[in-house]
Amino acid sequence: MQPHKNFVRVLLVLAVLSSTLAFGKDASRDEQAIRALDAAWSQAAGAKDLDKTVSFYADDASMLPANAPIANGKDAIRAAWSQLMALPGFSLSFAPSKIVIAKPGDMADEIGTFHFTLNDSQGKPATSVGKYVVNWQKRGGQWKVVADIFNDDK
Repeated sequence: MQPHKNFVRVLLVLAVLSSTLAFGKDASRDEQAIRALDAAWSQAAGAKDLDKTVSFYADDASMLPANAPIANGKDAIRAAWSQLMALPGFSLSFAPSKIVIAKPGDMADEIGTFHFTLNDSQGKPATSVGKYVVNWQKRGGQWKVVADIFNDDK
């Protein structure tokens, strides 16, 4: 009777290990997918491509910019990005420093930094550095931003 119980325990351990390894592979793939999306998103924002920039958000997403009200939904997010991109000297780039994929693989949190440039009152470029948190959710098999918050370091 004892060898049978040990065999069952070994099978359970193997099942747990294989599911953990499978999640690890999926998480790694998902992290790479989000990093690629981030690169395209940053490029779109830097190029002032409003439509492409907003396309990364889910329809019911929220954007929480520093010193401004929450923008709920794609229309409000589009308006917020439009105002930002219209500012003289607008330039933006961002990149993640950490992405954590939650089990079961349909949500991810991202932490990163950004460089944002606008013209100052004399018309000269003034750059600020800051940080952000983005929450991604997999919707219909695609990763979409559902929450985006950012603020300056100073």
